[in-house]
Amino acid sequence: MQLLVTGAANGIGASLTERAVQKGHQVIATDLDIEALQQRWEHQPCVRCEALDVRDETQWRSLVRKLEGEGQAIDVLANVAGVLRSGRTGNLKSEDVRLMLDVNVQGVVLGANAIAAHMIAQGIKGHIINVGSIASLYATPGTTIYAASKFAVRGFSIAAAGDLRPHGIAVSLVGPGPVKTGMLEQQRGDDDAALTFSGQRALTTEEVSETILGPVLAKRPLEYFLPWHEGILGKVCNVMPGFFLYMTRRAFNRGRKNFSSDNF
Repeated sequence: MQLLVTGAANGIGASLTERAVQKGHQVIATDLDIEALQQRWEHQPCVRCEALDVRDETQWRSLVRKLEGEGQAIDVLANVAGVLRSGRTGNLKSEDVRLMLDVNVQGVVLGANAIAAHMIAQGIKGHIINVGSIASLYATPGTTIYAASKFAVRGFSIAAAGDLRPHGIAVSLVGPGPVKTGMLEQQRGDDDAALTFSGQRALTTEEVSETILGPVLAKRPLEYFLPWHEGILGKVCNVMPGFFLYMTRRAFNRGRKNFSSDNF
């Protein structure tokens, strides 16, 4: 099986690439930072590195044409690339808003669109996996635009699943809670991002990649949140958003106390 992974130079994308290779898959690893990508995977023959700005439709289409010209087929797309900038309404920076919407939303849409067209043309009963977040369910104050972008990824994933089901192509949204990555570290000590630290612990990148390559790849679910109980609570909060906002008052204080916790 051949996977195309975005954001593969570090974090979840790098872990997913590593575990996929260990499981015998071929990986086309992509990232905007081609130097970091090549340094990480230059000695791995099962990984092909390609520079890709997920925000650029031309680059997506060029990459697909290049692969098709070589007779390559993509069985699985893992849209992993994402960015986070904290900020509250009234104090948001326009450049941060654009960056998160462009990478987190537009990047997912453009990637899914390009690879879906490839799968349909090649008759591949493929799988598109969009990495959202538990913030796809919790509209978190303080990381406002990040949450909005992940809500959008969830909505797109559900709609795209309906579009592509007649072609035998599955779309799955994977929504992990906080994960021990550079993105998490940039939030540590940031009062706006205190909700990120309000749970019991952060997940490891290995837990997320094993979930993607295990039950998600095998069962092709529409949605998969981890930890599972956060997914249930998140859907309850969707039904009762006022209750959720009430609960965030205490959660912010708990998160501030956890900034120095070894669990995050």
